[in-house]
Amino acid sequence: MNAPIPLKPLLSVENLWVRFQGEMGTVDAVQGISFFIAPGETVALVGESGSGKSVAALSLLRLLPPSAIVTAEGIYYRGRQTTTLDPEPLRKLRGAEMAMVFQEPMTALNPVYPIGRQLIEALQQDPSVDPRSLRHRAAELLDWTGIPDPESRLDSFPHQLSGGQRQRVLIAMALARHPSLLIADEPTTALDVTIQAQILELLTRLRRELNMAMLLITHDLPMVRKCADRVYVMRQGRIVETAPTQTLFSNPRHPYTRTLLAALPDAHPPRRPANAPVLLTANNLRCHFPIKRGLFKRTVGWIKAVDEVSFQLRKGETLGVVGESGSGKTTLGEAILQLNSSQGEIRFADLDLRSGDRNTQRLRRRRMQVVFQDPFSSLSPRLTIGEILEEGLLIHGLAPDPAQRRARVQEILAEVGLDTDTLDRYPHQFSGGQRQRIAIARAMILKPELLVLDEPTSALDLSVQAQILKLLKKLQQDHGLAYLFISHDLRVIRAMAHEVMVMQNGRVVEAGPTRELFDSPRHPYTQRLLAAALDLSTGGRESDPP
Repeated sequence: MNAPIPLKPLLSVENLWVRFQGEMGTVDAVQGISFFIAPGETVALVGESGSGKSVAALSLLRLLPPSAIVTAEGIYYRGRQTTTLDPEPLRKLRGAEMAMVFQEPMTALNPVYPIGRQLIEALQQDPSVDPRSLRHRAAELLDWTGIPDPESRLDSFPHQLSGGQRQRVLIAMALARHPSLLIADEPTTALDVTIQAQILELLTRLRRELNMAMLLITHDLPMVRKCADRVYVMRQGRIVETAPTQTLFSNPRHPYTRTLLAALPDAHPPRRPANAPVLLTANNLRCHFPIKRGLFKRTVGWIKAVDEVSFQLRKGETLGVVGESGSGKTTLGEAILQLNSSQGEIRFADLDLRSGDRNTQRLRRRRMQVVFQDPFSSLSPRLTIGEILEEGLLIHGLAPDPAQRRARVQEILAEVGLDTDTLDRYPHQFSGGQRQRIAIARAMILKPELLVLDEPTSALDLSVQAQILKLLKKLQQDHGLAYLFISHDLRVIRAMAHEVMVMQNGRVVEAGPTRELFDSPRHPYTQRLLAAALDLSTGGRESDPP
């Protein structure tokens, strides 16, 4: 049953519909949903990509494109109907009363202006702020959201900040005018687990200090469990279940809600294959990049992206590489694939990867393939799926006959769970999970022995993530594949890896069997990572201040 609406809700939405008119007809993105938010309450709108949750949130501020047709019996803010507001009162409502934090700060921030200017622009809309104190107030906002040395950071451009710092800047801009309702659209999706914990702690603290309500839009169920008071579950444009958070997690009623909760990664690592031979060895691997300055570009220092890293990976095993952004995880994977210059020893199946000419290296590279984080950017938009999959066969001369190539392409598509009649479609015609299956098929079609998986599930919904992880486990069992699995999601690593290697500032600070490392971490950095990840997973909530 729906929760009873309080006498004076802060926001009340009644029978909201959002339709988009397109060449293929009308799409009902939101279908008659109703919900409310009480003052000071955190409400989560949960669902997978395409469920309509972000469209519903954008409709509250009338930020949808002109092609959207929005109808509702009522959208009331503090009892005032907002659907009929003229542009000027609506503009005053945005920012001053309702503000929004968007999912991707790099696209939400203007790349050509320093962040100080963008913060001042938000503050200028507030008549209570003295124009002479705008810069000082902007620095206070950055300090309030936990950015170190805020005065100097005002002159930084968005690309000069880390992902967590950019998200903090967006939060500072949204809170510049002390809104009563903050709409947070996937505010931690692209962040490391420790940064996620910091952002959630920040939002919880600010909500409490400002007595601010929050509408949290996400597909991250552990985050919802940690900080939401009530949850609305959306599927295909409709709300299918609503309940207080603890009730929903302990006793979900709708089958879709139970499916979402069951999609959380397994807490038990897989069994290790017995007596597997060593496939990949790295000894004292280094990737150092020079820092050049001055007129003559003299080297004044080095960025040690990977510094004295050594490990072994056996056939059929998964080595999980974890750490925060900038720790050197991806650079390590690129060095193994010979996509980055490096020093040290890399041996693959007793072969020195540094020896031999370009043709020899190309033949070896066929045995090592990579699956990238974002399949939409790694798949060519101008090629059909069939052309993308057969490209590797053509380059390596593995199937010179067109009929053989097509048969192999159809075979690998079936193996990754896709219809063979999709060969003539383009990447944009697939969902995110389907595109990642295509990226895996592109790697698997060459029958490699090693797959480097660089954050292969971080951009996916929980249920799709579970499907991809299940597929990767099956492929590993069927083909004896070795995985170098790079991720900042420790829940995924615990479900997939036999061994774990923790990286910080280019160095390995701790390594060992997955269960042992998760149960008894020794290094303070590992302990901090696990504390943040497990706190999100178990749903520990901050207590209210005395």
